[in-house]
Amino acid sequence: MEYLGRKDFIKSAFKTDIFKFRIGDLAQMTGVSTRQLRYWESKGIIESLSREGEQNARVYNYATYHRVQLIKDYLDEGYTLQAAVGKANDIMSAFAGFADIIYSAVQGVDTIDDQRMVDLGYFDAAKTQRLWASIDDNKEVHYHVKPVEDEQ
Repeated sequence: MEYLGRKDFIKSAFKTDIFKFRIGDLAQMTGVSTRQLRYWESKGIIESLSREGEQNARVYNYATYHRVQLIKDYLDEGYTLQAAVGKANDIMSAFAGFADIIYSAVQGVDTIDDQRMVDLGYFDAAKTQRLWASIDDNKEVHYHVKPVEDEQ
């Protein structure tokens, strides 16, 4: 397999802004009624995407899907709406930081020593070694430090 670099792999693999859901789809996916979604939107808890043209149907992005699912899960656990929203905000904030780290760390994907590996960039300040990660059949992650000159 040829090395898949940052532009080829990361941007397409983590591009979630292409996912858009109508209110009925979001309701069905999360188990939250359209009425409740409209209420949450009126309170500023969630936000629909602005749409140009004559289409009036509410449309939501992938982040809103996750936000709604988190809020619903916390409500199902017995939290008040205010507490559920607060907890969802905390998780969404942490996830944004996680996504930034993954986006910055992952440099590409390649097959090395007959294993699919993720290139996590330089391991040392001198840029003589790279850190690679692989996963086995048991879903255990293994890390490999490889000298730069050994890269194909």
